[in-house]
Amino acid sequence: MNLKSPALLLYFCSYLLYLFFFRLHIDKEMALVFKPMIVASIFFFYFFSNHSKKKNVLHYLILALLFVADNVNLLMETVFYQMALGLYLIILFILLFLILNDSKLIKRGSKVDRYLTVGLVVGAIVFLVMKIVSIYIVKYKFHSYYFILNYIVVFLSVLLFSFYNYFKHKTLSSKYLMLTLLSLFLSDLFYVVNKYYIPHEIFVIIACILEIPSYYFLVHYLINRDEEKINLENNISS
Repeated sequence: MNLKSPALLLYFCSYLLYLFFFRLHIDKEMALVFKPMIVASIFFFYFFSNHSKKKNVLHYLILALLFVADNVNLLMETVFYQMALGLYLIILFILLFLILNDSKLIKRGSKVDRYLTVGLVVGAIVFLVMKIVSIYIVKYKFHSYYFILNYIVVFLSVLLFSFYNYFKHKTLSSKYLMLTLLSLFLSDLFYVVNKYYIPHEIFVIIACILEIPSYYFLVHYLINRDEEKINLENNISS
């Protein structure tokens, strides 16, 4: 039995129900039931993908961080909201690292590549430690405005690099990553328009429709990236 299809069906069903209860019906308790199923189902879809037996550890890390961040964010408290935003920032930095490698802007195996990997890991650890210390020991909280501004700058940077990578190489993985980021960007844009400028249910519905395929595109980015790396290694060895 192919386990990918049920996982994909669960993904779309759980995402639709989550958005209905969280964005339209405003029932956070029901939303908490369906939210964990979204990344969990997409994880199983990726795990049971037959396209590649050799999968990147960073891909699993992205999915794990997404699972934690998405569910922590539902708690709707400032501390948890900032923690989720911090995890999303780490995911964006990982994606930026992958894009830079795929676009050949950084030569794989070079000193810059190794230093960037170490810097990414150290930076993520330092960020989390500082955040924990600032909240629980020093009792100092970052202003949400500056925190969100940092997130927007990093997100737009990753989005621009994804466009560069796609138009330069036109691979399936680069296309799916670009679609992932565009889906999230346009969805957030309509949420912002509804909340701060023109409150109307139609903008929420459009945002929901745009948001639904985001993780579907993401998992296809991960699958195709694995496949492309294997093909590249096979071509080099032959």
